[in-house]
Amino acid sequence: MTETTYPADAGAATYLLTVRGKTAQPVLEDARTIHNSTAGAPQSAAAARSLGDLSHNVFAPIGTDNDGQLLFIDFWNSVSGLGTFFSNPQVQAAAAQLFSSRDGIVWSRVDGFGGFSLPVPSGRSTGAVGLLQVPVTSIEQAASAFSAYASTTINTARSYGMVSHSNWLRVPHPGEAPTLEVIGVDLWMDADRMNEYYDLSLGFDHFGAAFAGAPDTSVWQSAPGDWVEW
Repeated sequence: MTETTYPADAGAATYLLTVRGKTAQPVLEDARTIHNSTAGAPQSAAAARSLGDLSHNVFAPIGTDNDGQLLFIDFWNSVSGLGTFFSNPQVQAAAAQLFSSRDGIVWSRVDGFGGFSLPVPSGRSTGAVGLLQVPVTSIEQAASAFSAYASTTINTARSYGMVSHSNWLRVPHPGEAPTLEVIGVDLWMDADRMNEYYDLSLGFDHFGAAFAGAPDTSVWQSAPGDWVEW
């Protein structure tokens, strides 16, 4: 067995990649077939993993607001590997088969935001995700607001099935100016219970002046069917 050589910058620090877009196929099953034959093909998955792609999960929207979209959430431990992978013309061509339009963003983890990760009970799994993407006035003010939010909601959120809460800062593309844009990622065991919790609107008063604009929120569930993930 040949030992895999990973990029020189691959380490314990992880980066979040979100790819969200409108599928080129109106039928989700057709999108699944193309995904599994391109991004999910053994050689493509192996190439991504050799460059630092630690995980790849596929989510479909809940409700009608984001009909026809897909969300990929990947965790990478090599920024250089990520750039190498997505600069490959074959990868770009495969993405064009799947998405008619898409937005791929790399995020770096920010500490001090009250993030947490809890075990999943035996027999359960992560099945839904809630996203909040927003420009903030400053990292310090945002950290204080998100920490206060997590502190006052964590117990109730867990009773509804929250698995983890993490926050990330947008990494600019080469040549772009840095921005103070943050994404909050909540993982849940159950989509219905997630929506019930969000309907309570708990803790939002903590954000106030920390937000420099209106947040973009969305809810997603594990895409139905047999999608290639790792």
